[in-house]
Amino acid sequence: MPLAQVRRPLLSALWILTIPLWVDGVSLAQSAAASPSTQLVDELELLGRSDVDNAIARRTEFVLELYGENTAGLTRQEIRRVYEDAFTDRVRQQRNQNRRRTVGLTLLGLVGLGAGIFFIVKRKVLRVKRVAATLPFGIGEIELETVAVSRQAAWALYVEMTTRIATQQLDDGHGLLREALASLYNLFGITRQILKDAGPDVGASQDSVGGIAVAVLNQGLRPFLARWHPLLQVWEAQRPDGISPKEHEQNWPQEAQMRAELTLLGRKLEQYTRALAKIAGAASVASPEVPSA
Repeated sequence: MPLAQVRRPLLSALWILTIPLWVDGVSLAQSAAASPSTQLVDELELLGRSDVDNAIARRTEFVLELYGENTAGLTRQEIRRVYEDAFTDRVRQQRNQNRRRTVGLTLLGLVGLGAGIFFIVKRKVLRVKRVAATLPFGIGEIELETVAVSRQAAWALYVEMTTRIATQQLDDGHGLLREALASLYNLFGITRQILKDAGPDVGASQDSVGGIAVAVLNQGLRPFLARWHPLLQVWEAQRPDGISPKEHEQNWPQEAQMRAELTLLGRKLEQYTRALAKIAGAASVASPEVPSA
């Protein structure tokens, strides 16, 4: 048997093993329905793309040896052009894809770097500090990051708390319970104004100065006031003529109980006050001798 007749089947078998039966959604069965020249062009283009996809070096001479003698009427120059054009186009596509991937990764890295730089600069410019504090009324141990404006708000709240009658211990027989309740009521308006003046940087979450202040009002002061204000008001309405408010209050059967609960509340408010001093970055100072209402 002539050598050319043996070589053609062997080369064809080797080529079939190097390319998939389906490339880019076009099957060999589909191309079989086309004209011989079209079918051969398709096979050459598939072979060129497949070689690139499978990291096979350009093999023009092998393709010419395999397809040089064909019944489709393609010359060796046309076979070379079709194969090499397909090979080159696929190389270009892969380079473009790699370039886009590289650009995407670079942009992603720059975004991450920018975010990191912004975070660092923000902490330095705003003088961010991390503080841990223990708070009453079920709030517990918290850690929060503060900026200058939130520390100023904490200091303003601290000053108000240390000048409240409600935060001072009322000895038995001294001070009026009504004045203590009025002092607690005033804290709602004062706290609201301080947070409003400070703006949104004080925060509203549980681990922020604004969130802590609101939680103390709602979880600490509001339940106490809701219980004792109406009870004391009813007793005050029963004061006879000629009896001073202080004497009448001391005659109230629930006076001792309210004082005891007010003392417990005051201790928790002292804990809150110490936490405010820590958040503000100041050591706790002694309360003024004459507290305001």
